[in-house]
Amino acid sequence: MVSTIDVAFVEEYNADVHLTYRQFGSRLQNMTRKGTIQAKSVYWQVFGALAAQTKTRNAAHTFIDPTHTRVKADMADWYVPTLVDDLDLLKLNIEERQSHSRAHVAALGKKTDDILIAAMEAGANATDLGDAAAAFDYGMAMSILTTFQVNEVPDDGQRFVALHPYAWSQFLQVSEFANADYVGQEMLPFKGGMTAKYWMGTMWMPLPNVTWNTTPNVAENLCWHRSAVGHGVNADIETKWDWENTYSAWSAVSSMSLGAAVIEDTGMYVCSSLSPKPS
Repeated sequence: MVSTIDVAFVEEYNADVHLTYRQFGSRLQNMTRKGTIQAKSVYWQVFGALAAQTKTRNAAHTFIDPTHTRVKADMADWYVPTLVDDLDLLKLNIEERQSHSRAHVAALGKKTDDILIAAMEAGANATDLGDAAAAFDYGMAMSILTTFQVNEVPDDGQRFVALHPYAWSQFLQVSEFANADYVGQEMLPFKGGMTAKYWMGTMWMPLPNVTWNTTPNVAENLCWHRSAVGHGVNADIETKWDWENTYSAWSAVSSMSLGAAVIEDTGMYVCSSLSPKPS
């Protein structure tokens, strides 16, 4: 019997490529005030609030001068470049180029959320609605909702709360939030897709991108209204394939250009919670 015959055995690989687990696409860009621009920076104009007044008969009005301010976000360009040898494609039975394109989109989608989260944290209101020494519970949820109401943040279905998955698991222990008697099937906005619940006029969702400080186990959960966060886009995600003669290879470059900023901090808060990894 030939002991080395296994060297000649045929090996077959499945053509269905498994991409390493990652986030595909941005989760936050449709929950912000997005606009397409053609400039290196974008400004959002902020018009101050006005109050009604009375006057005595035959008296002149006291005219109000509304405040005008603006918020700026600079555009930043981001790229994901990869290279595939042309002759290597002859040795593969998998959709290599399709896998490159999908991986590019995933990388830029996650970067979009990272940029939005950084802007939201930087421009958030100075008031922390949570407690870094306590778990995320019903009291913290009420703190968020009450703050929105007190500050007259529109109750129009466009309030959002993104919880770190560890904080989300704590919140699911609150029966008023988890029980179907309080949150029915019709209040699940992404049925069969992304996990989220529409509860008390606000959409709640777990988001792994939310900052989590390892040493103190504190999650920096985000609470905002769509119109409070601006997201300017110079160019949406685009992938281009080109032949690189000097490398005898195909190059794939995906790119995007965007910037973000908080427009009004009365609609943007951080809610800290002591949310350790579940044991």
